[in-house]
Amino acid sequence: MLAALSALTLLSATPGRVSAQATLHRVEGIAAVVGEIGQAQTIILRSDVDLRARMRLAGRTDAGALPLGPIPLDLQVATLEELVGETLIAMEAARVQIGAPTERDIARERARLTTLAGGPARLQELLAALGADVAEVEASALRRASVAVFLVANLDASLPSDAEVERVYEGGRHPFAGQPLDDVREALRAYLMQSKLETAVQRWVSTLRDRVTVRVHADFQPESA
Repeated sequence: MLAALSALTLLSATPGRVSAQATLHRVEGIAAVVGEIGQAQTIILRSDVDLRARMRLAGRTDAGALPLGPIPLDLQVATLEELVGETLIAMEAARVQIGAPTERDIARERARLTTLAGGPARLQELLAALGADVAEVEASALRRASVAVFLVANLDASLPSDAEVERVYEGGRHPFAGQPLDDVREALRAYLMQSKLETAVQRWVSTLRDRVTVRVHADFQPESA
């Protein structure tokens, strides 16, 4: 886990050699509005979608080749869905007053976002090239930390038992086929825990979308457009 200070210090450093690349115009406009008019609402900007998608691409591409070109349509759509899901759960956490995340919670999510983008230096380079601010990453970390606190309070966090691990292993529906159980037992347990978490999150998002209005304004265009 990265310490909170390390990410902020590196992200706040002088852009240096990437300043010449800071010519990409940021995407403007509203991507989606979550919540009812006149009540609690959160606006997701197209620039929010653009930044998160480019962070994901930056973590996949070679150092020195920033993802400043067109973003694939499927990634734009998936990223917006991801941000809508985070927003719905964060709003629900605020509604039920689940409790504010600690600085440790926020630091954990900040570190995960930094890792997503390929590390502190890579993220700093991307922010400079986009003309974005570290405060945008901080806002995302805070929202994701609120989501994490909510999920811990509402989901079954018990680890899969040895019997469950062995049953799934014997069933073969896992990515460790052909490997001895003793070698992959803990990896399979973590895989099952992650699958359980993802299923529960999807269920929460689906439930909240039935209760909270989500108006999508973004009309993403294919990469070739």
